[in-house]
Amino acid sequence: MLDPEARTLLDLMEQATKAGRPKLESLPHAIGRAAVDKMSEDSEADPPEVASVVDGTVPGPAGAIRFRRYRPLGAKPGPLPTLIYYHGGGFVIGNIETHDSTCRRLANKSRCQVISIDYRLAPEHPFPASTDDSLAAFRHIRDNAASFEADPARLAVGGDSAGGAISAVVCQACRDAGDPMPAFQMLIYPATDSSKQSTSRTAFAEGYFLSGPLMEWFWKAYVPAGTDLSDLRLSPLLAKDFKGLPPAFVLTAGFDPLRDEGRAYADRLIDAGVKTTYVNYPGTIHGFFSLTRFLQQGLKANDEAAAVMAAHFGV
Repeated sequence: MLDPEARTLLDLMEQATKAGRPKLESLPHAIGRAAVDKMSEDSEADPPEVASVVDGTVPGPAGAIRFRRYRPLGAKPGPLPTLIYYHGGGFVIGNIETHDSTCRRLANKSRCQVISIDYRLAPEHPFPASTDDSLAAFRHIRDNAASFEADPARLAVGGDSAGGAISAVVCQACRDAGDPMPAFQMLIYPATDSSKQSTSRTAFAEGYFLSGPLMEWFWKAYVPAGTDLSDLRLSPLLAKDFKGLPPAFVLTAGFDPLRDEGRAYADRLIDAGVKTTYVNYPGTIHGFFSLTRFLQQGLKANDEAAAVMAAHFGV
């Protein structure tokens, strides 16, 4: 059963559509981004104060990649455990600003530093631009940790939806290349299998915020026709071997089209002997981790994810 808050929010969205607000998938991508920016401003809880915020860039495969770095309140001087965060948005929408409040809260609640990455978006920059940027950003921060006041032995990657998928890809890519990996991965309702329709993708294709038509809008912008959908950068769940990947926190939502593939990814990690905390919030919807002005479950999930990472890093 849907939580009452989620039901109320979905009803408000439906009323707005009936009143004439266009659905996101009906808009050109540039206009859709602006609409999502406004929605994020309205739907995220007020951004909490942090100790410091630093904007900057790191080098990427096609030019500079923007980042925003948050140090938590009460942080002592010196290197901190650090979460490199990749925002959600179907590889098409979202940015540092849309996830500012979430990153601030994760920093304070975990007592870890958070670095939010503004990777390139489709359709201007289709697959694999987002994963190329995100992997380059992780490697640069890892190899220059002192410049970011980060502890190189306690680097995590994490993100929601598309960002959760990117985080899984970064971990697999580093392992397979023999590179130093993240020490922890935070996967918030990640998209992990683009090769087929899961039961939850079919069951919740309409009426639960992330719809089938909206996912198709993202997909057509991001993935060029003819792309091999079994590519592990699109479907990390299809990896043959999960051994040796970093410890993980995997979160899903009960009424989310991505629920089943998130759970399947957690199961593969567990079966491979990877220390994994899996949590499902049964009564809520995709996006709830950031819809924190309306959904108290989102605030609870922020706190839970931060607490698991903090415990892993001993802070």
